[in-house]
Amino acid sequence: MNRTQRVAIGSVQSDDIKLDFGVPQGSVLGPKLYCIFAKPVGEICRRHGMSYHSYADDTQVYQIIRPQGDWCDLSKRLEKCLSDIGDWMSANMLKLNEDKTELIIFAPKHQLKHLSDFRLTFDGTVLSDVSCVKNLGMYFDKTISMEHQVSAITKACFYQIRNIGRI
Repeated sequence: MNRTQRVAIGSVQSDDIKLDFGVPQGSVLGPKLYCIFAKPVGEICRRHGMSYHSYADDTQVYQIIRPQGDWCDLSKRLEKCLSDIGDWMSANMLKLNEDKTELIIFAPKHQLKHLSDFRLTFDGTVLSDVSCVKNLGMYFDKTISMEHQVSAITKACFYQIRNIGRI
């Protein structure tokens, strides 16, 4: 396929360059082809004993930790898994976005105080345990209480109701 791209800043444009790789943005096959292309990410997760979920280019790696589980062993496996995924992505002209990489530990409220010092080191960045994550538009907090999700929906509803009221 003869596709090109150029950069435009204001009225100044670069020369066209030929694109040898990629799928046109918005194509019907784009998500399926990406899933086929990124299949090795799942194989890397399984090799490290991790579970994972993928949706388009968004992947969550997770592991169930039992109360008697060994965080040191698990954190080393998670760090190695993330490192191997980063290496695979780099070798395949992709980039793992460390800014969007998060760590969350789900637990009952009475156990949270015992689970406060979890950290992972990934590509020179320290990932600390966060209190809430957003996944496919849903907010999940450490205790899965849904408080943050309900608050966000309520805020969005009030915003829309206010707009309707202005009409």
